Amino acid sequence: MADFVQLTCLPDGVYLLTFKGDGEHRLNPSSMAAIQSALDEVENDKSSRCLITTNEGKFYSNGLDFAFIRRDMMELLFDALHRLLERFLHFPIPTMAAINGHAVAAGCMLALAHDYRFMRSDKGYIFLNEVEIKLPFSPGMNALIRSKLPVHTYHKAVLSGQRYGGKEAERSGFVDAALPDASSTQEEAIRQASALVMKNLDRATYKAMKEVMFKQEIKELLFGGFGELSKL
Repeated sequence: MADFVQLTCLPDGVYLLTFKGDGEHRLNPSSMAAIQSALDEVENDKSSRCLITTNEGKFYSNGLDFAFIRRDMMELLFDALHRLLERFLHFPIPTMAAINGHAVAAGCMLALAHDYRFMRSDKGYIFLNEVEIKLPFSPGMNALIRSKLPVHTYHKAVLSGQRYGGKEAERSGFVDAALPDASSTQEEAIRQASALVMKNLDRATYKAMKEVMFKQEIKELLFGGFGELSKL
């Protein structure tokens, strides 16, 4: 876990999960296992109250590691992604993405799986470029994206691959707020997390609410299969 992520416990039960280094933070079975291990640690700490993910370097995440597709490990790769997205969707405490770099394709989906998103406006784009790289969504991926974006943005983002900078991402509904730079983006996420901590939300209730909200999306991610991806 130490090579890809760093988990820091901040005051008041807020956890900061950082994707480390200057690389692209590609999602592969190893990196996703590291994230899952960090989620285990946060969830097992009954004093945890909020989780923030963020990044070092130019990328929040540049999506899937395509080297694993070339190694005929596609099903393993997409299954790991489905399970990671599904877990974020009903994680028992509030989750926030402080996006301090490009969030691309599956990296964008990971950000969307959080409850709240904040993005720096001076650098970086968030977008879904699968239509350009000839990689159709699985039913679960599509369900997640559709549930998180306004209808007009969903259509435009999916069918054009448009790139959204921070301010446009805020206007279009991709993120809750755009901040001037990396430090203010992380600070805003921590500020919002602290405000939620003050509500003393019950973990079991919070998880149950999200399981109802995203019942269909969770079902598609776990049992919807790979769709057209299986033909690649």
